[in-house]
Amino acid sequence: MIIRSATNPKYKYIKKLSKKKYRKKYKAFVIESKKIVEEVTNPAITENAIVDFVFVNEDMKDFKTSHEKIVFSNDLFEKISLMKNPEGLSAVVKMPKAQKIKADRILLLDHIQDPGNLGTIIRSAEAFAFTDIILYNDCVDLYNEKTLRASMGSIFRLNFTNLNKDQIFSLKKDYKIIGADMGGSDIREFKKSQKIILCIGNEANGLSAYIREIADSFVAIPMKGKIESLNAAIAASILMNNLSL
Repeated sequence: MIIRSATNPKYKYIKKLSKKKYRKKYKAFVIESKKIVEEVTNPAITENAIVDFVFVNEDMKDFKTSHEKIVFSNDLFEKISLMKNPEGLSAVVKMPKAQKIKADRILLLDHIQDPGNLGTIIRSAEAFAFTDIILYNDCVDLYNEKTLRASMGSIFRLNFTNLNKDQIFSLKKDYKIIGADMGGSDIREFKKSQKIILCIGNEANGLSAYIREIADSFVAIPMKGKIESLNAAIAASILMNNLSL
């Protein structure tokens, strides 16, 4: 059956998930693009994703999946999609529950506000084995569509948790807290501790006062030329790479 009416309950449910308050209410979100959907629905690549259902347009009605599949008319699918050029394949996925932190290398993101930056940082975190990520100080929504697209599926293979000040401070007994700061020591000379928490600050204002207060040390990326700073996602990627070697 092809759904052609905007009064359909599934259509209305998907439309609601474009807003953060409904994602939070239903603990679910939408992923778009053929590559990401294929990864998330393949347990060999993404074993822990909880896919509610897959939805496609008429052109993709023959897409094979073991999950429930809903077919919308091309016109209706375009109204659901947030992409400029929809690929006709999307899915609704349940938000995973945060797991206990256990990695040796942890990433703490302090008030990151750009969804593209957040997604790119998440992608790099998977590449450099920072498998636990702490979202602190009101970061941008993890399930924003721009974040999801920029993460390229990495978001489904990492553990995310929101911690308060006391919870972060309690980690100091096992971890060294390292802040990214332009006035810090050269990252190339940093003596790697066995367990570290790398903290990346807000795009405009850097690390918050509390993270600066509890940090054990600060690191910086040496640069040449007249450039003053790097994009938060690029800086985070370079630092994670150095700390993973």
